[in-house]
Amino acid sequence: MKSIRTRIMAGMSITIVIFLLILGITSIWMNYRSSIKQIEQSMDALSNVAADRIEQELTAYSNIAEAFGGRSDMADPSVSPAQKELVIAQWAEAHNMIRGNLLDSNGNSVFDGINYSDRDYFQAAMKGESYISTPVLSKVSGELTIIVSAPLWKDGVANSEVVGVVYFVPKETFLNDIMATIHVSDNGGAYMIDKDGYTIADTTMDTVTVQNIEQEAQQDSSLQALAGVHQKMRAGEIGTERYTINGVKKFISYAPIENTNGWSVGVTAPISDFMSSTINGMLVVIVMAAVSVLAAVVIARILAVRIANPIIACAKRLTMLAEGDLQSPVEHIQTKDETRTLASATSEIVQAMHTIIEDEKYMLGSMSKGNFNVNVHDAAYKGDFAVICQSIHDINEKLSDTLSQINIASDQVAAGADQVSSGAQALSQGATEQAASVEELAATINEITRDIQSNAQLADKANQSAQEAGTMITNSQQKMNQLIDAMKKIADSSQEISHIIKTIEDIAFQTNILALNAAVEAARAGAAGKGFAVVADEVRNLAAKSAEASQSTSALIERSVKAVQNGTRIVNETAAALQATAEKTEDAVKLMGSISENSNAQASAATQVNIGIDQISSVVQTNSATAEESAAASQELSGQAEMLKQLIGGFQLKDVKNKGFGYGGIDLSQNHTSYDNDALYDMNYAMTEGRYNDKY
Repeated sequence: MKSIRTRIMAGMSITIVIFLLILGITSIWMNYRSSIKQIEQSMDALSNVAADRIEQELTAYSNIAEAFGGRSDMADPSVSPAQKELVIAQWAEAHNMIRGNLLDSNGNSVFDGINYSDRDYFQAAMKGESYISTPVLSKVSGELTIIVSAPLWKDGVANSEVVGVVYFVPKETFLNDIMATIHVSDNGGAYMIDKDGYTIADTTMDTVTVQNIEQEAQQDSSLQALAGVHQKMRAGEIGTERYTINGVKKFISYAPIENTNGWSVGVTAPISDFMSSTINGMLVVIVMAAVSVLAAVVIARILAVRIANPIIACAKRLTMLAEGDLQSPVEHIQTKDETRTLASATSEIVQAMHTIIEDEKYMLGSMSKGNFNVNVHDAAYKGDFAVICQSIHDINEKLSDTLSQINIASDQVAAGADQVSSGAQALSQGATEQAASVEELAATINEITRDIQSNAQLADKANQSAQEAGTMITNSQQKMNQLIDAMKKIADSSQEISHIIKTIEDIAFQTNILALNAAVEAARAGAAGKGFAVVADEVRNLAAKSAEASQSTSALIERSVKAVQNGTRIVNETAAALQATAEKTEDAVKLMGSISENSNAQASAATQVNIGIDQISSVVQTNSATAEESAAASQELSGQAEMLKQLIGGFQLKDVKNKGFGYGGIDLSQNHTSYDNDALYDMNYAMTEGRYNDKY
């Protein structure tokens, strides 16, 4: 565990260090950002100035070429080539040019006949525009050359007909000379690139028309950042950025050059060239912060020692007090601040605790030996300690009173135990008799249960027989219905036969009339009709016999029909009686089913009653055993009460006046046989924990 001295010193030191670090870092960061911002603004302004200057230089060269293209003598065919060449040479020398040349409309040189029609500057000039080419190899000298061309106007009239091209060659290093005059820092410089990303001007000729950073970046990843800047330069953007090349961090500011074919100038310089003063300022801040930290640590240590030593001394003495040391003195503190007050308070605490502990040792020692007739020295308990004094007084008095009440209660418990024992014995005897009665009742219910189960079985058999009889009656009823249908069919057939006999009688009647007519006709015919008369007689005889047979058959059929009708009536009456019998049988079957179900329910209920009687018997036996055990426990309780009375007799108690109330709201001055156990438990718990509540 860290000491308070270490914590004070560490806290103050850390606070000061953190404050100084925040202040130093903020200051350094603000200076750094301010310097970077100023440098970027300066670089940005410088690149714009450089671009304007280059534009002005190029415009001046273009104006020189355009002015020469407006001379009428250069377009006059009467002027000889030699004269023109001399004029061009003089013009070039007058304007600090290396040489000049005059081309006809086909691109052929008027002086040496070389054709330049494939050159961009020729084609642009033929369109009436002045042009400054990127550095190219000259067809004349084979060296790197910059061409400034302009149209040659007919008769020297501008914006008329272009009859040729005039161009001049400035000094090949004139762009590099401009770059050399742009001074950024000791290690800074400027360069120009064209629309394709090639370097066209630099502080050295080694990179002109040769270097293309974007192409080189495809092979060298360290050039990626600078290649990105070149893309922006070719896009005509303006800005200032930072990049790293060969481990050196640099600024670059870029701007496009107006009136050119995508040229852009870049001004670059190492960051270190501008940051020396800023770095020196950072170092000064760091040194001052380090000195401040050192001074803060020394001051914090001195203050921590002065504050912590008295506190540590008091803490050690309080620790010894917590470990039970009440004899060792408290260190004397000479300071005039709160630590002296702390030391004095610690000394008083130790002395007060010593006095209180000695007094409690005396009190508790006496009570542990059974002597409750002792008193507390009230003067030693001051302030909140007065509660302890009052609690000890209360404990002493309450224990004396409690033990007295326990003595009284022991007598009452003994008497109550005798009563409980007598009651338990009587309960045991009654439980035994009850158990015998329950057993007899259980036997009787078992016999009733067996009879009910037998009746239920017989009811089931009767129900089964009734169901079989019902089935047979149902079958008979079906057969009777079939017989009724057959009798009906016979009656219908008899009716049909009577209709047929009627038809036969009609035929016989008609046949008899025919025979009579035949006999009349035979009589009219005389001798010729005798044979026919014989036939007519036979037919008449046959008709008479048919009529007789028909009448006999008709009488027989009528008797049969009457017999069938009588049989049908009897069968219907029999079927009705059988139907009534079937309905009564069905009712009887239902009643037998209900009787069977009720018998089964009675058997089940009797079984449940039997089970309940068995459970009652078991409970009665358990009660009997419990009553016997209660009697034994009551006798044991009586013995324990006598022992408790003997133990209480070993204490020397105070003469505490009975105030008329006991614990838990029970008046102990009366002869009660029961007490509030929860209240007694709460009182004992309060005394065990060393406290007392006004509740008790």
